[in-house]
Amino acid sequence: MIKRLTMWHALDGVPREEALRHWRGTHADLVAEVPGLRRYVQNHCVDSPEGGGLPYTGLGEVWFDSFEAAATATSTPEWAAVIADAGAFMDLGRVVAAWADEHEIVHPV
Repeated sequence: MIKRLTMWHALDGVPREEALRHWRGTHADLVAEVPGLRRYVQNHCVDSPEGGGLPYTGLGEVWFDSFEAAATATSTPEWAAVIADAGAFMDLGRVVAAWADEHEIVHPV
C-alpha cells in the first residue's frame, strides 16, 4: 500500500474549528468518492506537550494499493473535486504533501 500525507493550515480568516468541521464533513464525503481509495485518515493537530503551538491544522492520509492505483485515482474528476474543495478551507500555498510507503516498527501489544 502507498499513502499520501498532506499537512495543511487553515485559510487566513477561517477559524480553526470551522476548517476542521468542513474537513470532517463536506471534504471527507468527497474524498470517500475517489475511485480506488483504500483508507482515509484525518489527524487533527493538537498542542504539543513540548509547547510551541500548532505547526499545522491537520494532516490527512489517503491510501491506495499501489503507485499505479494512486496515479489513476488522482487523474479522476472525483480527485479534481477534492482538490477544488480544499481551496475552500486550506491555505493551498502552505500545503506540504508527500507520498510514502509505511514501515511499522513498533507493534502494539
